[in-house]
Amino acid sequence: MYTHQKSKGEKNGYAFFDLDRTLIPWDTPLLFCNFVIKRMPLRRLYLLLFIPLCPFVKIVTAPRMKRVFLNFLWGLNEKQLNELALEFVDHHFPQSFHTEIIKLFEEQRKLGKLTVLCSASYEILVQPIAQKLGFDCYFGTRLKINGRLNLFPKTLGNTNKGTHKIQRMLPIFPDGFNPSSGDTLPNSHAYSDNHADVPMLLLCEHASIVNPTTELRDIGEKHGWSVHTPPRPTQGKRNFAIACLKQGMGIFPE
Repeated sequence: MYTHQKSKGEKNGYAFFDLDRTLIPWDTPLLFCNFVIKRMPLRRLYLLLFIPLCPFVKIVTAPRMKRVFLNFLWGLNEKQLNELALEFVDHHFPQSFHTEIIKLFEEQRKLGKLTVLCSASYEILVQPIAQKLGFDCYFGTRLKINGRLNLFPKTLGNTNKGTHKIQRMLPIFPDGFNPSSGDTLPNSHAYSDNHADVPMLLLCEHASIVNPTTELRDIGEKHGWSVHTPPRPTQGKRNFAIACLKQGMGIFPE
């Protein structure tokens, strides 16, 4: 499955891109929630389960909260999910994406690098976005779908985040390349906004950080990574949080 991709990466190098707040300034699952609820308003009722648990996120744990959050997709089958995801991508691309980062992706693709979209977001969203933009490979968090999505859907394996991204991408790395050895992939470039992606950023000879978290900015300065600050759709953390809340309630203007 990965033979052609691996040889391309070995020859021309790799270009790894995160998705949320890197290629797109939002958290994709929240934006998708807004998209779905606007078309299926009764699905807003999932909030009756999600909102009461929000103050107890440290007790319930973030992974379990994500399972509760996905209640707005309860009962949909794989075909319905894929159709909604395709409509979602068509609706939001390119106007909802960071134009500057999309141009960087295009530059990397023209250089012949193996382009990889690797995100913690759900693969039902990562796949159509990757295909729309023309990525060679994609990796996301995989949902377990048994005919129809359960009320509290589980994931297949771990959330595709941090070192788990590296594990998922092992099949496309050159033969004999050991990510834990400290070696870097030559002529390769990684892009992300979050310090959770430091393992992926350190894999490459070059790295760029996009509107980085404070922690990531400090790490980037030590390594001499490039910094990109495309315009944000909101000003300040408070306004961003309000916008995310509206997306989760399905009342954010599209």
